Amino acid sequence: MENKKKFSFNYDLSNLPTYNSYGSDMLIKSILGLTLPKYATIRPNLKGTTEKVGFVTNDVILQDLSCGFNPTGDTTQNLVTVDLCNKKVNQQLCPTDLYDTYLSQSLSNSNFQEQVPFEEVILTDIANRIANQVEKQLWNNTVASGGTYGSACFDGVGALITSGNGATQIAYTASTASNGLDVFTSIYENIPSNVLHRDDLVIFTSYSNYRGLVSSMRNSSYVNLFTMDSAGAAEGEEWSLVLPGTNVRVIPTVGLDGVSAYYAGPASYYMVGMNADIMETRSVYDPFENIIKIQSMVTYGLGIFDVASFCVCK
Repeated sequence: MENKKKFSFNYDLSNLPTYNSYGSDMLIKSILGLTLPKYATIRPNLKGTTEKVGFVTNDVILQDLSCGFNPTGDTTQNLVTVDLCNKKVNQQLCPTDLYDTYLSQSLSNSNFQEQVPFEEVILTDIANRIANQVEKQLWNNTVASGGTYGSACFDGVGALITSGNGATQIAYTASTASNGLDVFTSIYENIPSNVLHRDDLVIFTSYSNYRGLVSSMRNSSYVNLFTMDSAGAAEGEEWSLVLPGTNVRVIPTVGLDGVSAYYAGPASYYMVGMNADIMETRSVYDPFENIIKIQSMVTYGLGIFDVASFCVCK
């Protein structure tokens, strides 16, 4: 009689297939390509839920040349708190559903589809949509309620740049074809004078207000739009323009669409935090359920340096 073989099930998982990792490049590029991170200061390796970012400012006093050493002026250590969100996205795909949407030759010959056609397209779209949500949260989050997009782990620009925190505030007026240039000129006139010399001054606004400014400038007899180079925008750069006669760039963002506000000040004073170490997209095929599971992880957050250097209109 043949001896029965004994199989020992000892929970050895070493031979099970692991997930496929697509690294962090896809997510990082998507987020760095957003409007606010593109112009802000990026803090790339922040961990946990809160980080303190240090800055040094010096009060320099010029003295008459003489012998001896008489120290004057002060060095101030400044800290900016950058609060962070640690988020994930879980999605699953049923490969057999693709029979209805893609030609059969795009699928493998097997009845069990362990790979999804156009894999890069799908994962790139997921990364871009994550990035779009991050942009909106950077502007609209509130710790108190989570804001419109439901992440209460940090305050967005709207909650940080306020008159209560030291910013100069003026009343909001929507930009239209008849008043756009006047609206943005008024904002420029209220930017604190201590930063007017900087070369990174920006006014962030909604696309609606930006369109109003462009139409107003087009209608103005003393502004020549034909001298403005649009080739950069055609090559994928952010749509923007410099307010005539100033050093201030006006930049629209989807984060302010539907928001009655403008924010003006140094772009580098926006501190966008990330953690590149954990940002990646994973996928794995589950043969028992015949589904492909996709998971993306991302860390992002915001802090503002010297709120008193900003003008807010709302």
